[in-house]
Amino acid sequence: MKTLAIVTPSFNRAQLLSVAFNSLKNQTNKDFVWYIIDDGSKDNTKVVVEELKQNADFEIVYQYKENGGKHTALNTALDIVKEELILILDSDDELTDDAVETVLNDHALIRDDDKICGLGYLKCHQDMKVVGKEYTQDGVVDNFTNQRINLNTYGDKCEVFKTEIFKQYRFPEFEDERFVSESAVWCKMSLDYKMKFFNKAIYICEYLEGGLSDNVHKRLFKNPKGAAECYLMMSSKQASFKPRLKYTIAYTVYSFAAKVKCKQQFKRVSSKLLYISTFIPAWIIYLTKKRKYKDK
Repeated sequence: MKTLAIVTPSFNRAQLLSVAFNSLKNQTNKDFVWYIIDDGSKDNTKVVVEELKQNADFEIVYQYKENGGKHTALNTALDIVKEELILILDSDDELTDDAVETVLNDHALIRDDDKICGLGYLKCHQDMKVVGKEYTQDGVVDNFTNQRINLNTYGDKCEVFKTEIFKQYRFPEFEDERFVSESAVWCKMSLDYKMKFFNKAIYICEYLEGGLSDNVHKRLFKNPKGAAECYLMMSSKQASFKPRLKYTIAYTVYSFAAKVKCKQQFKRVSSKLLYISTFIPAWIIYLTKKRKYKDK
């Protein structure tokens, strides 16, 4: 059995899969299996995958499912992956040639530590410029919430998780919603486990830095239950005051959008005082977002 599962959720991205495929062919270590989870594509994804298999020098597993969003595709992957580690690779992104070799070497450092759930790496642009901010220290062991939220290590990152642990933290699924941020699960895992973070870029992508775009705001408002769940996890007691304040407001805003009763909102938050003190501002923000995004 191979050690690493590289999981690629894909929805109507047949023409882009060759980018990820070529980067996997160039890996210096082939101790991995590539799982392509087809999230209900209407294009020729299955045909393209069969063609890729003919040219691959590594195993490719194709799994079709009804469309439900990336998070549901990842849950499907959790049902079938058998390898020790999981790395998520988007369909239009790629890995550096030494990515698998790097992950496996670093995994040896944490394999027997049952308090560490995985490894954190950097992402970079095509010009190898790092996306966002580097971790506070190369090789630091910390929980995800402190390293990413409290210390404001912003920008997309590449996480690798121990499969056995990851399977205990499935993504929440909500009827008629298609998006749940990965941070919802990473922060929940952070309550119980730490990670080892490295200032090495192993993942190449095109990432637009800066504040949330209108498209992301609209996506969150159209998937309010998933958004509320994410912000609830991000506002846990591990978060320092400023981010907890910010994400408590965000949780309340999207709970309003999801029509969650105030009593239930209050019951779930980690800080009752923050919830009460920010209730009115959160309501005003909700009304503003509702006017802007409800019908878009």
